[in-house]
Amino acid sequence: MPRETAVRAEAVKATLRSSARGRHRTEQVARAAAHLFQDYGYQNVSIDRIGAAVGLTGPAVYRHFKGKHEILVHALMSQVHLVEELHSVTDQQGTTALEQLQLLLAGLGDITANGNEATLWRREQRHLEDAEREVFRRYFDENQERITTKILAVKPEVGAHKADLLGFAVLAMYSNTPNFRGNLSADRLQEIQSAAAWAIIDCELPEPRADATPVPDVGVRQPAGRRERIIDAAARLFNERGFYDVHIDDIAKASEMSTATLYQHVSSKAEVLRVVLERGAEGLLYVTADALAYAFTPEQALDALITTYVRQALGVYGHIMRILATDLLYLPDEEQAALRNAQREYVAEWVEAIEALSDGLSHADARALAQAAIGVVTDISQNPRLRGRPGVADELAALIRAIVTPSGFTAT
Repeated sequence: MPRETAVRAEAVKATLRSSARGRHRTEQVARAAAHLFQDYGYQNVSIDRIGAAVGLTGPAVYRHFKGKHEILVHALMSQVHLVEELHSVTDQQGTTALEQLQLLLAGLGDITANGNEATLWRREQRHLEDAEREVFRRYFDENQERITTKILAVKPEVGAHKADLLGFAVLAMYSNTPNFRGNLSADRLQEIQSAAAWAIIDCELPEPRADATPVPDVGVRQPAGRRERIIDAAARLFNERGFYDVHIDDIAKASEMSTATLYQHVSSKAEVLRVVLERGAEGLLYVTADALAYAFTPEQALDALITTYVRQALGVYGHIMRILATDLLYLPDEEQAALRNAQREYVAEWVEAIEALSDGLSHADARALAQAAIGVVTDISQNPRLRGRPGVADELAALIRAIVTPSGFTAT
């Protein structure tokens, strides 16, 4: 980035930080709540806990908000306004289309690397009313469209169809920041974000093959075994409505059995969630191990990892990846730890392949790039509009390869 652009980028960051800081007590409460929702999950955070975070009693919080739901809406709207301001400032400060895009990416990096609520909308949108969810979805779409427009202004040869996917992927990468932050410093994290963002923008998406068709909808086949029926039904319900909004009676009904019969196979709704998430985490390890058994070089290992993850993300268990991101926090700590360990084991395979193909990337850098790529593909695969693109599997494979092997990225 040229020196003049770097200076403007710092000015943009300073403007955003001033706006985000908010001295009014109402803003302090909302920001503290956003951090708590991000770290512990909306349903696990009480009004008293929010109050304690800003030195208030629980009842005193009600002087500022009617309840926790209103705090969530306010916190999300604050993020919307911050991103809108970012677009406005970058449009004013950028002297060229390229500089405007550079400033936008720098601002998104600063917001997500120095905050911890980037995934709040992605994870907690289920707790909004339908009308509220639609409002925020429009904001998200508008934000993506503005990013897509900036990409097209810099790279018109890409075309609107491909730029649409690239814009979504860039936004998804920044939204996934808390998942790949790790122990990286804020400065190093932003360097990795920037490398991943430009890798996405410069990615040469393949043309769909002549016989390419949209990914078929996964059929709802009810397993023959009762326990499998419970797992299958629960996974679909958790994905659609979230863990807390699904009741044990709902799972029994969807499994076509009585609640009493269901309790012969599981002891609680939490146990069902644990089994569902274990199925996704362990299953991914199994299919990956099988594919890697036939890989004899780092390049073949990366190919195997890419192919198996894209297949899983677009397949029958793809939605479990999203449940893992949204509802894992509602399990007991020990069970969370076990599942996170399975995730680490899986990511370790990616890290080994990336390190073998890179020129001196650190373990932490490779891990961040791997999880950034996984997050982008997961988000795209769960978006009905994008997963319906003919040839989307090949596009996802190209995006993963670009993100985990960014060109011109300086190793530490």
